[in-house]
Amino acid sequence: MSEMDIRAIVSQANDRWNAAFNRGDAAAVAALYTPDATVLPHTHAVVKGQAAIADFWAGLISAGIKEHGIELLDAQAAGDLAYSSGKWWATGSGEDGKPAQFEGTIVTILRKQNDGSWKLCLHTWN
Repeated sequence: MSEMDIRAIVSQANDRWNAAFNRGDAAAVAALYTPDATVLPHTHAVVKGQAAIADFWAGLISAGIKEHGIELLDAQAAGDLAYSSGKWWATGSGEDGKPAQFEGTIVTILRKQNDGSWKLCLHTWN
């Protein structure tokens, strides 16, 4: 697979993730992960499986995190795995209750599914 193809696949996956999160649909976000996926947030928690991932994202959505975006920096593939790095941002309320902008870096690993789609199997950020 060419680098251009995998960049398009990862960009589309990021777009689907952002759209689901930004409409407040944690179940739709979780559906973008493999059943055995792991999310490793900056808090050092380990969130494993689609149900736990849905609960995790629902918590952030209900806390007022919104307007999430991802800038893809790099994407590579080897066989049925792809990895990407990028920058992310979102808005919400800071600890003082005032509007705040959050941002950091992101790394994802996607696994090609039997139907040809690509789903997240590992997701971490700071």
